[in-house]
Amino acid sequence: MTDADRNIDEATKAATEAARGAADRVGDTATESAARLSDAAFGAAGKISDTASDAADAFSATAHAKKAELADTIDTISHQATAAVESAREGVNEGVAYVKERYRENPGLVIAIGAAALIGVVTVVKAITRR
Repeated sequence: MTDADRNIDEATKAATEAARGAADRVGDTATESAARLSDAAFGAAGKISDTASDAADAFSATAHAKKAELADTIDTISHQATAAVESAREGVNEGVAYVKERYRENPGLVIAIGAAALIGVVTVVKAITRR
């Protein structure tokens, strides 16, 4: 082999070794970068998961609280409606008893008042329906 051939072989070996070293360094850097990116992605995913879980828990707690408030409100409305119906029923019963008592005393007056009330209601209804 000549000196030129030896020089070419040595240059080729040196270039090959340099290329392999560079490839190894690039591979190591890429592996480290991928590991860092993977760790960062897993960390971000964990934070997103925790935030979503916290939001779901907060929503659930708020929904349960509102459901309890709504149940209390419905219960209160139901009691008030029952009391109003009882009061109205008592008022109607008292009114009927009063009219019966007045009818026994003076039936003509009660009939005249009833007829006047009926005429008044019919007049109001006709006036409303004309418009």
